[in-house]
Amino acid sequence: MSDNNSWTVVVIDDEEDIRDVMAMMLQDSGYNTQTASDGIAGVDLCYKILPQIVITDIRMPGMDGLKVLETLKKNIPDIEIIVATAFGEMDIAIRALQLDASDFITKPISHEAFFMALTRAKERFTARKQLKLILHQDKMMSLGRLAASVAHEINNPLSGVLNYVKLMLRIMEKGMLTEDSRKKFINQLELIESEISRCTQIVSGLLTFSRKSEPVFTTIDLKCLLDRCVLLSRHKMELSKIEFKLNISRVLPEIKGDFNQLQQCVINLIFNAVDAMPDGGTLELTAENESVKGFVTISVKDSGLGISEKDLNHIYEPFFTTKKDGYGIGLGLSTVYGIMERHKGSLEAKSRPGKGSVFILRLPVENKFSGK
Repeated sequence: MSDNNSWTVVVIDDEEDIRDVMAMMLQDSGYNTQTASDGIAGVDLCYKILPQIVITDIRMPGMDGLKVLETLKKNIPDIEIIVATAFGEMDIAIRALQLDASDFITKPISHEAFFMALTRAKERFTARKQLKLILHQDKMMSLGRLAASVAHEINNPLSGVLNYVKLMLRIMEKGMLTEDSRKKFINQLELIESEISRCTQIVSGLLTFSRKSEPVFTTIDLKCLLDRCVLLSRHKMELSKIEFKLNISRVLPEIKGDFNQLQQCVINLIFNAVDAMPDGGTLELTAENESVKGFVTISVKDSGLGISEKDLNHIYEPFFTTKKDGYGIGLGLSTVYGIMERHKGSLEAKSRPGKGSVFILRLPVENKFSGK
């Protein structure tokens, strides 16, 4: 019971007797409990107090329970929602689960079923929070690996800018500018502007990648996405003596997705490929239009060590890794796999020891996309 006082539960039901009974059971067990008599009031209350769990009746006047579920899940994705249905309304219960309800209970509600559903909702809420933390930790590990590469990428153009500025100062110290010197100035200023713009793009990409935020699905230009990934990964490949090949179809359909998460996927695959080639090799990044089949593919192919058939069956498991100490804790591919699932896509791996590997991302094109 002592643990329950850290949980806030909102009960939404238009029948006062049922609402009061559920509230009483929750309060007697130590839960912070608030109630609402209809769907609209319940949703407003949730926006104000942000409970971890909501228990809502399905059949209510105005905004019914399914609409409450859909609205809250859209705006407070982490919230766990238990729906209460009349006995025999299994079609509605199934629809609620499809909308990501945590569980359902049938009326008349038994004490045992009520608290069993509540326990499952708490476990699911906690598991989601832990998974979010793991995903963020993986992103931070990738970010650490990006830092050296990005620092070098920024230092290069800044060194160029510094040299151009010194040259311009030297010309000015000699006296009046000639027409020829003026043209050189214009050219050098344009170069400075270009290099500063490149620095800005690199820093912007790094900040976007590191930002902890909820996924936001927007229309994505795949070429723009891949260009950003290459920009952030280029120096790591150069340092590792990797020959890089980029093959992008001339026409790629737009897709719907979270730019930051998909960038994380591609960078993870590129870094994994580089790590698989400790003595250098060839890395090929390919994007192909297979919109006739309803998707586009992004593949990362390396000429590295390859993966054994035994290990290939475990590579998507969290914390499984074939890398040496200091090269990660085995979250990269499980992260990519989870992100692809949320995008209604897929991740496929093909590999043979000593023959390299290829990892293929398949993403639905925008007009086929059915996710949120």
